[in-house]
Amino acid sequence: MALIERLMHDSSEPTTRWIPVHDFFAAASEIERGALTSAQVKTALDMTAPDIVDFDALVALVTGAAAAKLAVIQRIHAVFILAEGRWTGYDTPAAVRSKLGI
Repeated sequence: MALIERLMHDSSEPTTRWIPVHDFFAAASEIERGALTSAQVKTALDMTAPDIVDFDALVALVTGAAAAKLAVIQRIHAVFILAEGRWTGYDTPAAVRSKLGI
């Protein structure tokens, strides 16, 4: 399992590996602002190689000027909030990856 499953709180992931959506996106916003580095977040969240693949794919979506980056982060955040609640169309890791384009 990878970062997507950890953020979705997938039942196949041990609870100790779960990442609260709001915590993750606070960290993502701080990366964009320059207060944290991607390496610091990867270490703090004890990311495995599969986690890093998803993380790097998400980071690659965050491009452009600051406002554009924050808009993408907000969109990703919204997708994961819906995924955590298992909304129709956001209820599997494959569906979430599809919604995000990764």
